[in-house]
Amino acid sequence: MSNDYHQLKKAKGKTARLGVWVVIGLIILFGLILFRFTLSGSQKQNLFGGLPSKEDVYEAAKIIVKPSLKGDHVSFSDDGFEFGKRSDSVYVIRSYADVTAEDGSQSRQYFNVTIKYNGGLATKANNWELQALQLQ
Repeated sequence: MSNDYHQLKKAKGKTARLGVWVVIGLIILFGLILFRFTLSGSQKQNLFGGLPSKEDVYEAAKIIVKPSLKGDHVSFSDDGFEFGKRSDSVYVIRSYADVTAEDGSQSRQYFNVTIKYNGGLATKANNWELQALQLQ
């Protein structure tokens, strides 16, 4: 009878140790997820599928407009852009870029671009659709 008690106690001890290791593993997993989440916040990723910020829209507009500008070196204005919202996911950006041509001449080209956000990460150009582009 006492032998059964000791074996039952030994079996419960193994189960308790297994439970402790499972809890420690879950705490480590939670810590890794929390660490990853804090790092992703510094990359301006939209984790929960909301609408992009003004800066995200401007970055997408620069990627879309750059191939249309004629010149070797393009420098966009980071402090002088105008932002507008037409509907739920259609945005208008008005700004300029300083363009240096092959011969070394510089010019300032103003642009108006209307782009539509299709969802996903706002930093990926594939998630945007060009609706209108006007170069001046």
